[in-house]
Amino acid sequence: FESARNDTLHNIDSNSILTDYDSPPPEFENTTERDVIAAIGTTARLHCRVRYLGDRAVSWIRKRDLHILTIGIMTYTNDQRFLARHLDNSDEWILKIVSVQTRDAGIYECQVSTEPKISQAYKLTVVTSRAQILANRELFIQSGSDINLTCIAPQAPGPYTHMLWYKDSELISDSTRGGIRVLSEQQMKTSNLVISRVIHADSGNYTCAADNSNSDSVFVHIINSEKHAAMQHELASRILVPRILLTVLTLFYFLERVIK
Repeated sequence: FESARNDTLHNIDSNSILTDYDSPPPEFENTTERDVIAAIGTTARLHCRVRYLGDRAVSWIRKRDLHILTIGIMTYTNDQRFLARHLDNSDEWILKIVSVQTRDAGIYECQVSTEPKISQAYKLTVVTSRAQILANRELFIQSGSDINLTCIAPQAPGPYTHMLWYKDSELISDSTRGGIRVLSEQQMKTSNLVISRVIHADSGNYTCAADNSNSDSVFVHIINSEKHAAMQHELASRILVPRILLTVLTLFYFLERVIK
């Protein structure tokens, strides 16, 4: 029995040693986008996926000055716009650059601490692009009528641009409520939002967001018919009163001339 036990333990140890010895070396997954475009002021994310990492570390390095930006989830730069992101048990290591500036453009390397080291290059291109809603910054829409907003992003990079609408930071879609229509032309880089038969709850901040572009917003006020009528009446009164006063003064002037 003792001999059989020793043989079993020897086999287990051999298998463990063999398994450790045969574990594959770290390798990059070529499934992530390595040419990243970001507009000035937006947030850029460089995604690096490494399989079979084991106990090695992943670092992000800025190529132009060989500055080590991150190691693991730790940041090694005084520029607080650079952050490392990683989820436990994930193969993905992300370099996040907040409020991108023109100077951030260039090559970044995702490096693994093997011997020799292995690395993969990523190119960040920084552009100037802004979505624009073709409307005043504040709109007053009568209850029961329609909201009709058009957004353009002519300077967005690439042949196609994906555009989304938000109300108070929540994505607008057909499921938000009935009577909503979003028509986007990705090649023309335009998007049209129509909300039919608006109610007071539709008041709020409306934002158009386009790929690789800064967003644009307008505030919509929904006013009821009575308030609209009151506003019209007040406006008419402001115009009418000076006219009446002028007429009275003119009449007094002529009466005074006649009496004299």
